[in-house]
Amino acid sequence: MGRIKSLVMTYRDYDLNTLAKAYFTNEELTRLYKSYDSIIALETCNRIEFYLDGNEDEKELIELIYKKAGIKPRLLYDIDTIKHLLLVTAGLDSMFLGEREVLSQVKRAYAMGKPSPRLRILFESAIRFGEGFRRRHDLDEISFVKFLSNYIMGSIDRNSNVLIVGGGEVARGVVRELLRNGYRNITVINRTTDKLRYEFGNSIRLLGLDSLMSELTSGKYNALIAAISVQSPLINLDGFINNSLPKLIIDVSTPSIVNVQGNGHVKVIKLEDLREPYLNYVNGKSKVMGELSEIDYEAERIMRLIMRSDADEAIKDVMRFIEEIREEEIREAVNALRSGEDVETVIDAMSRSLIKKIMHNYLENMRRLAEAGNEDAVRKLKSYLMGILGNNEN
Repeated sequence: MGRIKSLVMTYRDYDLNTLAKAYFTNEELTRLYKSYDSIIALETCNRIEFYLDGNEDEKELIELIYKKAGIKPRLLYDIDTIKHLLLVTAGLDSMFLGEREVLSQVKRAYAMGKPSPRLRILFESAIRFGEGFRRRHDLDEISFVKFLSNYIMGSIDRNSNVLIVGGGEVARGVVRELLRNGYRNITVINRTTDKLRYEFGNSIRLLGLDSLMSELTSGKYNALIAAISVQSPLINLDGFINNSLPKLIIDVSTPSIVNVQGNGHVKVIKLEDLREPYLNYVNGKSKVMGELSEIDYEAERIMRLIMRSDADEAIKDVMRFIEEIREEEIREAVNALRSGEDVETVIDAMSRSLIKKIMHNYLENMRRLAEAGNEDAVRKLKSYLMGILGNNEN
């Protein structure tokens, strides 16, 4: 059985609408965590992944996903799981290369998960690698937020009225970039506004979701940017006349929150529509995809750490067993000395008993192998024992 494994579903495997059916709610995740001793769930706008310790049974989880969404995840083991998570934290597996937000999402998933010692090594190493890789290759300069902000600013001028729906990292990142570049007429609509108010103060206008449709159809906005997590569309544009709506509508929510079915006058730019221009943007700024050897090297290093941790756990078990024997022998020796027995006799008896108890199982296995006529196995076991005792004699 593999030491670690991952169940992976991303935009590479399924379209975003299909993928959206497989998302777990907070209540479902809570129930899931109770069913496993070691699991980490990573859900972002275009990926759903579960990381399990090798002792955990993934079959029930795969079946649960299939019942929810009619899809099955890719199953990765050991080194492939490690490489995949490194690509994720580095931003190289994202729909938009260098995506900064996913690293924060990995950290949050790890903090909320139930990691085994192996998963702890994997996630802490992958997070450190992702942070370092991004610094070394200046990936912040090709982040999706940076691209999206530039795309918006290339379409509308600084005097435009901008309506942003969402309060997550993408939405806040766009607000920061717009403010930094002199855009002042920004309204943000979100479920909650406390965090937005704390970060942006009075530099933007803040409204609750109940005002969404009245604001959107007021005719005063030049652009709508939607970047919010929802279960179903929030905006239905059927029946609205074109001049009451923003001329630029960009919906990067997953799944899409804007429904334009039946309205042939409105064009909505969705996440998938931005992938090609984003790749052109990246190719003009970075050659990072030529640095994948770093991923391979780091994956091998982490695999060695995990294997070493397995050995350390086994060594601890053996040492606990030996320590129990040692303490028992000391108690018997002390009692013998207190009874007046000769010191040399007690020490000799203690050492003989200690060795016999420690070596008993090895020697019995050697006898059984010899009785079965397996001379080659006897020689190998003898060589192994002589190596333990510091003697290389065959």
